[in-house]
Amino acid sequence: MANSHGLKSSIVKKQAASRKLAKNKKASFQVYMGNENPQARKNQSYKARVHYFENKKNFPKKRLANKNPSTLIEQGIIDERGFFVKGKKKNFLTKTMVDSKGLDFYGMPR
Repeated sequence: MANSHGLKSSIVKKQAASRKLAKNKKASFQVYMGNENPQARKNQSYKARVHYFENKKNFPKKRLANKNPSTLIEQGIIDERGFFVKGKKKNFLTKTMVDSKGLDFYGMPR
């Protein structure tokens, strides 16, 4: 059976065409294929894989540029009490959910 995986024939034909196109691409464009799941790679078009890889490269890193509190306040990453402006309501200075006075992000005692 040619279609034992249960997909429509039109999808199978598109996958075969995309694989055929992907084989002719330069090796430099195929570097990103190594860290993906092989089964997911077979079910994705070459164009979708390229977009995935470009987005992955351009996505900002989670690590902070430096850990100096004064520069982080200047950059707007943390506020003057030490809480992160975006993301989790965690205090950078105390490494907990409260600041040095025992107040949480909203200024309420915990």
